[in-house]
Amino acid sequence: MKKLESLFNPKSIAIVGASPKRGKLGNILAENIKISGWKGQIYPVNPKYAKNHAKYFASLQEIKKKVDLVLVAIPATAVSQALLEGATASPKISNFAVISSGFKEAGTEGKKLESELVEISEKYQLNILGPNCLGFINPKQKLNATFTSGNFKPGKVAIVSQSGALAVALLDWTESIGAGLSKVISIGNKSVVDESDVINYLAGDKDTHAIALYLEDIKSGGKFIEALTKLSGRKPVVVIKAGKNKLGQKAISSHTGSLAQDESIIEAAFKKFNLIQADNIPEFQDLIEFLSFTEIPRSGEIIVVTNAGGPGVLASDFIGKSEQLSLLELPTKVKNELKTLLPAGSSVENPIDILGDATPERYQGTLEILSKYLAKYPTLAILTPQSQTDPDRVAQVLVKSKKKIPVLLTSFLGGKKVSKAKLALKEKCISDFSSPEEALAAMEKILLFRNSQSDLKKRTGNSPKELSLKKQSSSIKIFDGALREKRHMLFWNEAEKIFNRYKIPLLKSTSFAALNDPRLKKVKFPCVLKTDDPKIAHRWDKKGVVLNISNFSEFKKAYLRIKKNTKSKNFLIQPMQKPGLELILGMKRDSSFGLVIIIGLGGTYAEIFRDRVIFIPPVTPKEILRKLRDLKMYPILKGYRGEKGYNLQEIANVILRIQQLASENPEISEIDINPFLIYNDGRKGQVLDAKVYLA
Repeated sequence: MKKLESLFNPKSIAIVGASPKRGKLGNILAENIKISGWKGQIYPVNPKYAKNHAKYFASLQEIKKKVDLVLVAIPATAVSQALLEGATASPKISNFAVISSGFKEAGTEGKKLESELVEISEKYQLNILGPNCLGFINPKQKLNATFTSGNFKPGKVAIVSQSGALAVALLDWTESIGAGLSKVISIGNKSVVDESDVINYLAGDKDTHAIALYLEDIKSGGKFIEALTKLSGRKPVVVIKAGKNKLGQKAISSHTGSLAQDESIIEAAFKKFNLIQADNIPEFQDLIEFLSFTEIPRSGEIIVVTNAGGPGVLASDFIGKSEQLSLLELPTKVKNELKTLLPAGSSVENPIDILGDATPERYQGTLEILSKYLAKYPTLAILTPQSQTDPDRVAQVLVKSKKKIPVLLTSFLGGKKVSKAKLALKEKCISDFSSPEEALAAMEKILLFRNSQSDLKKRTGNSPKELSLKKQSSSIKIFDGALREKRHMLFWNEAEKIFNRYKIPLLKSTSFAALNDPRLKKVKFPCVLKTDDPKIAHRWDKKGVVLNISNFSEFKKAYLRIKKNTKSKNFLIQPMQKPGLELILGMKRDSSFGLVIIIGLGGTYAEIFRDRVIFIPPVTPKEILRKLRDLKMYPILKGYRGEKGYNLQEIANVILRIQQLASENPEISEIDINPFLIYNDGRKGQVLDAKVYLA
């Protein structure tokens, strides 16, 4: 783990590329540091001004005092030399933030320059933020080490962004609503210090209570998982991920030079570690605002107070389809007190409709009753600017109520008439949303995080039981033999030997090459005939499978037909199985995340419906059983419309065995099982078709 404390909390900063000329990047950096109120020592470095300006240094090596951080703002071609000067200075400088652009995002030459930064970092053990980054802000230390200006106050949420421009926009937005931030860190191209390093740092940062990530790629999936495992749900992490399709990935390539990744695996990682996912920038902002101003609710039972029936109904519609939220059933004593307060025609059910002519006093009285009996429940106050409703005074009422109702959200609907009130609410740390649905959507995602926290701790702290098998030389011989023959897929009988060791229930089959094989005399009908050619990945597509063969005459015809269609020399006979539920199972080694396992609906139409979930090992039995619920076919697995359910533990056991097989045999690059046939009548499941690929 990189030590980043002195990088983000420096006592002395050197600026390479400093300039006395206004408008120059080095000058802007120095001025922003001074204006922000930071009290540390600044060392301007620029050989151009060293002779005529007493405060300037010609190089980092001329500074004979300790430098905690270097901001580099010079052309990309000169950055490596600046790093070398700092790395070999006395005392050595270890922390750099490279603001300069022109690296891998700029093409082939830029990639070479960035590779040089990485080589220097590895040789001299340097921390490098960027390149192509904004820098960072530490509001508590009154340090703005970026080239954007503003008045940034301390808060609870840290923003970590791969896009400097988005970070600037978010800074401007948080300033406009009066929200503080614990840190703002622009990671740019992530040549050395990446999102995982920053998460590790923020996990131990006392000022940071929540983390908001904007990511275009994940540099190292394994490292990312390790960082999230250490964080283990202790702090909420909100993430917005760009580049979810080909067009987005193309744009990313020219932005930070990142390569396309498998988005389904990234999504699985986010879900595994309970990250709060935002689908767009407004939702990202809503979640940041919620975590900045509001406690995480302990309950999803919510109270809605409104002066307009329509928005109250829309709020109820949203709550009605949510798995995390519900409308609280109000106690009789609360309803009775509300009846004495509210005029005839009001609704004392939930949502509480205090009518369109509601005055600030009516809002105040309602909230006082709720705070007396139901203060622990989250409350959403809706307002539309009707003639007898004073939005500004209602806002004042809500500010006072927040002291008694910790989770208080508002939705002041409208424009000009409510603009001043909305600003007043935010200035007093009350989250106000453009619509009731936006408020409830933010709360729903925050509650999903809270409700999943305990499950995450159980999963990360519970290792699966292994089979305690020693790797046999027979496995190695199988792999070596296949590779000598330049085969990257095993024959069925080879896969059978390996699967049997891990107790994966492979259907017992017969492999043969020619019709004169004596074993064919013992074939029982009905049977299935398949090609066993390692070059044919999809047997159905190549007409390499014939089902339900009832006699030897049909068998001979099927054999000749498959041989003609596929040119195969190896074949496979299997007993015909009774129909059951077909699942697809498999594993592969992702270039970033390593071993991943997949399960879903199998059979001929598996690729059409694509009903599947991805597991990122290590997985435990509890995690598998929980994640199976994400399948659309889960109601069928549990038992649907009077049908018996299937043995979910049997499915989990096979997944665990595949996990161990893949973990203990790195020679295997991919396993494709389709179908794994399971039954709901007590019969054991069987793997009917399996392909094992070698790296």
